[in-house]
Amino acid sequence: MASGALAFATMNALARGMHHLPWPMLGFCRALLGLGVALLLARARRAPLTIVDRRRMWVRSLAGSTGMLCTFYALTHMPLADATALLNTTPLWIALLAWFTLRERVSRGVALALAVAFVGVLFVERPGLRHDGFAGLVALCAGAASALAMVSLRRLSGETPEAVVVHFSAIATAVQGGASLWWVASHGAPPTPSARDVAGILAMGVTATVGQLAITRAYALDKAARVGAAGWLQVLLSLVLDAAVFRRTPDALTLAGIALLMTSGALLVRDARRADADLQRAASAPSTSNH
Repeated sequence: MASGALAFATMNALARGMHHLPWPMLGFCRALLGLGVALLLARARRAPLTIVDRRRMWVRSLAGSTGMLCTFYALTHMPLADATALLNTTPLWIALLAWFTLRERVSRGVALALAVAFVGVLFVERPGLRHDGFAGLVALCAGAASALAMVSLRRLSGETPEAVVVHFSAIATAVQGGASLWWVASHGAPPTPSARDVAGILAMGVTATVGQLAITRAYALDKAARVGAAGWLQVLLSLVLDAAVFRRTPDALTLAGIALLMTSGALLVRDARRADADLQRAASAPSTSNH
């Protein structure tokens, strides 16, 4: 999961650096390049691309595509660290969705994490007070859509990670392509990308696909809330990149909100570990009594 966080933090920074280009086209290039890289990796690994559960795969791919669309809008309309913090509310949405779909109980620890995160979102977003408030709402929608996609991964254990990523990338390419056509119809011909833009787009596609493969594998192997919480590494990395590359440091209230959001992630990790420990104790109890 850590490698996925690093890859996606790099992709976010690259997208932010190209905010002068149309955001749907950045998403289209990311999806198309991701599809090409995913197909090459699948062929190199000789991984089967057969889909067993088509309905759940479509839910995962459409939710992920919606999340991608919202992500690129937020990244090109907000500062990097602020956008990344809101985009990474995914673990909190996962905790709620897991309650409904995976029957994972919402404990007091998870409830506390959700409450802390709510205050953090208010600090970062400041409804009605920030000029980029709409972009912040879009970022939250991206987190919710990504959560639905990630929870769906838990129920796709029969497919290989390569099959999941190839299917998602193909659907995402179609969705981002449709959004790009809408942008052209509304705004006219896009600006011609420079050689630097082309290099950035290529790097964005590669890092995004590496991150997608890593996260797909992680969600197939571990508990949803705990793996999702590890994504807060992206926030730390984005804070560093925002300061080092874009010469921007969030104000005190935004930093406090980001800290609260990361605290909520830590609370989710602690709750998941406690639940695992309880399960292990319950599983070992019969064998102990037999002796």
